[in-house]
Amino acid sequence: MLVAAALAVGVLVGVLSGLTGIGGGVLMVPFLYLLYARLAVPASDATVLAHATSLAVIVPTALRGVIGYRGLGLVRWREAMTLAAAAAVSAAFSARLAVHVPAQALRTGFGLFLVVVAIDLLRHKARPAVAPLEGRASTVYAALLGLPIGALSAFLGVGGGIVATIGMYYVLHIRFESVPATSLAVIAVTATAGCVSYLFLATTAPLPFGGVVGHVDFLHALPLAVGSVLAAPLGVRLNRRLPVATIQRLFSLLILVIGLDIVWENLLR
Repeated sequence: MLVAAALAVGVLVGVLSGLTGIGGGVLMVPFLYLLYARLAVPASDATVLAHATSLAVIVPTALRGVIGYRGLGLVRWREAMTLAAAAAVSAAFSARLAVHVPAQALRTGFGLFLVVVAIDLLRHKARPAVAPLEGRASTVYAALLGLPIGALSAFLGVGGGIVATIGMYYVLHIRFESVPATSLAVIAVTATAGCVSYLFLATTAPLPFGGVVGHVDFLHALPLAVGSVLAAPLGVRLNRRLPVATIQRLFSLLILVIGLDIVWENLLR
């Protein structure tokens, strides 16, 4: 039953990843919380375990999504690699702090941020066309964006795709049709950096199952990854067939639901 549930969650993650450019950690982490609670893993250990395992699944998922966009000229490689390099460094350092820092306030603030952005996107269906930043300005702003993306990736167990897409759209002014593909290129790097850091932070907690290296639970990551990697091409195909305005609205509704859920879980409950 747990394997089937993990496969199903993985499929949903893959579709959303290919369609919108998010890594899927916002779906996998809550699922892993529930799974570890059922397996009687202490909450303090389950949190970091879920974050690290989510990052491990995001890596192949994002890579499969990038492959699906190959040849379409949608990935803004200069911005993607600059942003990813800064985020990777930030994620590597933040992962070492994440095991010691309570995340409730950070989660609540992040949730409120998502709600505000979602409302703005839903209110403005079509923003005035603004030329993307180019040259030195693009590089500087992309590097600055990478710092919070990498930190959130490590602290919250997400690839940073949501923040990357928002930042590329609002700050770098990248066309929305290029945002998902570029975001996947970014989070493939940031998730790898965070995951590698967690691999070298060994857990001392006694766990009721094997297959754990450092803080990464490969036993339960496998069915999640199988489902997400197989489903990512479907998300890419949907992205290419749906109108840009429809994808933007779907993304807005997605982050609105996620933001409200995060706030509810960490502040109101």
